[in-house]
Amino acid sequence: MARWGGDEFVVLVPGEDTDALARLLEEAGDHVPPPFPGVATFSVGMTVWQADTPFERAFAVADEALQNQKARLNDTLPGDWEALAFIEFSKHLATLHDPNDIIQHALDNLLHLLDFDLALCTAWEDGQEFHTHRASRFGNPGWDPTLNVREPISGLALQLKQTQQTVWSTDYASESGGIPSLVSLGVKSVVLTPVRTQGEITAVLSLCTINRWQTITPHMRKILELTALRLEHALELRRVVHEVRSTLEAGLLTLGLVLEARDLETHGHTGRTAQLATQIGLSLGLLPPALNHLQVGAFLHDLGKLVIPDAILHKPGSLTAEEWNVMQTHTTRGWELASRLPGLSAPTLEVIRHHHERWDGSGYPDGLANEDIPLEARIFAVCDVYDALISTRPYKDAWDPLEAMQEIQRQAGRHFDPQVVEAFLALFQRDS
Repeated sequence: MARWGGDEFVVLVPGEDTDALARLLEEAGDHVPPPFPGVATFSVGMTVWQADTPFERAFAVADEALQNQKARLNDTLPGDWEALAFIEFSKHLATLHDPNDIIQHALDNLLHLLDFDLALCTAWEDGQEFHTHRASRFGNPGWDPTLNVREPISGLALQLKQTQQTVWSTDYASESGGIPSLVSLGVKSVVLTPVRTQGEITAVLSLCTINRWQTITPHMRKILELTALRLEHALELRRVVHEVRSTLEAGLLTLGLVLEARDLETHGHTGRTAQLATQIGLSLGLLPPALNHLQVGAFLHDLGKLVIPDAILHKPGSLTAEEWNVMQTHTTRGWELASRLPGLSAPTLEVIRHHHERWDGSGYPDGLANEDIPLEARIFAVCDVYDALISTRPYKDAWDPLEAMQEIQRQAGRHFDPQVVEAFLALFQRDS
């Protein structure tokens, strides 16, 4: 028997029968005046300690029994530091917007806040589960699960699926549903809670200890459940934003196809340049918001050609100097038109205005040079020219792709940003 707090005790009992000791402790509690009316004099967690059971395992199970008794007595508030830590943790989660960032930050902080060794986010799909995110406190904790490998739902996850509630085990090895491979890897204590999307479980948050037992307390489970609830909100927001963005992108792409048809460009120019620009942007380290601005700019880059007279736009021969001056205005006219569309970002508008600028400053409309040209516009310029070169137009035949790439390379440092050209060429070398 050990005192484990001011009025908290854990008891490890030899033998199988704990009823007699439980009755004795209950009688003792009845005879000792409580600190406040209606408050128990003391709380006790008890378990049987077998001769072949490690002390740490027995102690963790007894501690769990203690915490559960306190929960029944409405005495489960975490300590002040734990409450404050969770409040700060929750506040920071609220500042994040990308669900992947939220999940990863949650896993990283849950490990330290609740003293576990490994944290996982596992997705459920078509009766299978696969790990999408992980975090560990001490590098490789003995079990380094592979991401995105699909397996049938099993173990405690199957119990969670059946109960639709948080499940846990302070002594995982004793669970009938424990997975032998995890037991052999040293998993001792586990807690899992569901993450739902539109009422259906689509993911699970899991915490576990390796080679040590951890008491799974009620407030631990509550913190994990609150974290899962915040993830549910983030995932639902991502779903809605994805639907809205898909609808918007479909509309913008349709507008781009209309511009293609009016300009007599080869069918698919808009989609191809947008896809190529996105691939180059990824290789240059652009984050998702910047990639989205780049893609929308690609859809609308020739918006200004709506106001260019057909006689100039469709002229099969060379343009006169006056006609060329009118043609060049499509960048500024497109920028003016797009500026009136609500919700378009500044980087998107910059692609429309500046995709004909040149690295050496000889482009239009503003004669910008080098890094004064917005990066998104520099990326799209390469894609636009390359696709134009390999496409048949009323005024020219299509170039061979290799010749077009060589021309892009020759123009590095003159027409194009050398770094963007390098990323463009590397992309084709990788795919060849």
